Amino acid sequence: MNVLTYPSEEAKTRIAAIVNRTLSYSEDHERAVMEIIQAVQNEGDAALLRYTHQFDSPEITLKNIRVSEMELENAAKEVEPDFTALLQRAKDNISCYHEAQQRYSWFLPKEDGSVIGQMVRPVAAAGLYIPGGRAGETPLISSLLMNAIPAIIAGVARMQVVTPPRQDGSINPYLLVTAQLLGIKDLFKVGSAWAIAALALGTETIPAVDVVVGPGNIYVSLAKKILSGRVGIDLIAGPSEILVIADSSADPRHVAADILSQAEHDPMASGLMLTTDEALAHATRASL
Repeated sequence: MNVLTYPSEEAKTRIAAIVNRTLSYSEDHERAVMEIIQAVQNEGDAALLRYTHQFDSPEITLKNIRVSEMELENAAKEVEPDFTALLQRAKDNISCYHEAQQRYSWFLPKEDGSVIGQMVRPVAAAGLYIPGGRAGETPLISSLLMNAIPAIIAGVARMQVVTPPRQDGSINPYLLVTAQLLGIKDLFKVGSAWAIAALALGTETIPAVDVVVGPGNIYVSLAKKILSGRVGIDLIAGPSEILVIADSSADPRHVAADILSQAEHDPMASGLMLTTDEALAHATRASL
């Protein structure tokens, strides 16, 4: 993390670059994603395997593309109890927040005999995209919690998780333990644009869903954008960003943790801190 003092020419140049930055993609990106979507639509599982072998893992087959019960059971043996306790705490906190957001159906009879109102119902099936981080080794566990828990509270009957596998064809055990805690059993070892296409269009192995949620790289975002007329989506997300404004009373460890919470999502993520205390800036950098 760079520490810049304002006003200075270096700081002004950096601020201008931040303010004027845009998320752009080339025609080549869009063309590549269109080709991937077309391939999944025409070839189904065969396309998923081809792209997964090319970009993620040569070990994936039709027999192991879906996470097995044994893999879920073995994952629990690899994760320390302290993590499970922290996971439960996070689940409880997130659940408390989203339970307060629930919306309910309501009906209002009118004097003329008519009834007006709103019926609130969950979708039947949701697809959750969970980025794998670096080569599937550092999946965004928080993304699984943040996307699955609202769906559970809303009453979504079926949730399917897609996430890129590691090079050896496995899934990070911490992610699998999180899925177990949430009661999710349908997990598939596919990532990027072909995973989004599979959720939206369906293949022989991965059933189509009603809505696709979750963050991802530019290929994931473009796939969601292109398929948004075919399947519901949450949003077209760009790289994560955060600006922490802090004074001398702030704990540098907390500031660092907040910055890292967004920086972990993407190499293009932006973590910024604004402070009047130079000592705090350096202490935060040390904490990172």
